[in-house]
Amino acid sequence: MILRNVLFAAALVALPGAAHAWEHVEKGVRISDPWTPATLRVQSGNAVYFKVKNETAAALHLTGVKSPVAGSSTLHTTLYGNDGVARMLDIAQVEIAPGETLVLEPQAMHVMMTAMPKAVARDQTFPITLTFREIGDVTVDVMVEAATALAPRVR
Repeated sequence: MILRNVLFAAALVALPGAAHAWEHVEKGVRISDPWTPATLRVQSGNAVYFKVKNETAAALHLTGVKSPVAGSSTLHTTLYGNDGVARMLDIAQVEIAPGETLVLEPQAMHVMMTAMPKAVARDQTFPITLTFREIGDVTVDVMVEAATALAPRVR
């Protein structure tokens, strides 16, 4: 009985992805933990978050994003005025230096998806394509988390 419990516990610890972030590596970029909260109101859109590490020897420029679940997707950052009110500002492109990591996270830089024909629900996935001036397109799957999530689950 004890041996069976020890083996069961060891199997849980060794589950693939259980202790590591989800990553996609392609064309010299490492994209980690692409996620979005479940849609609360379709008319408001959804923000998408992830990390992009530039593993090439040259600077990369993220110039666009698109997804089939949204009519429009743009890079945004959140700025807070002296009045404490948050405002979103469109970003045309972001430079990522060699070895650097661009972090898109809540209340900061993110992808804003709008004109969504329907909501996305927890545990769904959908593709998002990142366009880099130097290497072209890289597509990854985004995991939909709970509507109240502030970070992705460990997979």
